[in-house]
Amino acid sequence: MDDASIKMEQLRKWRSRRKKDVSIDSMMSVVCRSLRKTNKQLVQIQDAWQEFVPQRLHQVAVPIALHSGVLEVSVDSSPTAFQINRLIRSGLLRKLQQRSGGTLRKIHVRVEQ
Repeated sequence: MDDASIKMEQLRKWRSRRKKDVSIDSMMSVVCRSLRKTNKQLVQIQDAWQEFVPQRLHQVAVPIALHSGVLEVSVDSSPTAFQINRLIRSGLLRKLQQRSGGTLRKIHVRVEQ
């Protein structure tokens, strides 16, 4: 091939439309990485929860999700929610933040019916 045809081939490669990756593999790997990270943080917080929350509240108050630094805790009744909120005000949030590396910003208590 001569020099001009080589340059034309290079231009065709550069100027042609690239094929989009329509496979779900790349998207799934991104989702799995984010879940792994969140899951690891949630597991650390759940372990600390077992340590800092009194035994009588373990079955009725359970941390279920961690989104953007907000821990969601599911409780069975309003009195339980009141007790958890008192624990949060007395330093539970600070203890959990120290244990989780500071990724926790807030605890949201939700009564499940």
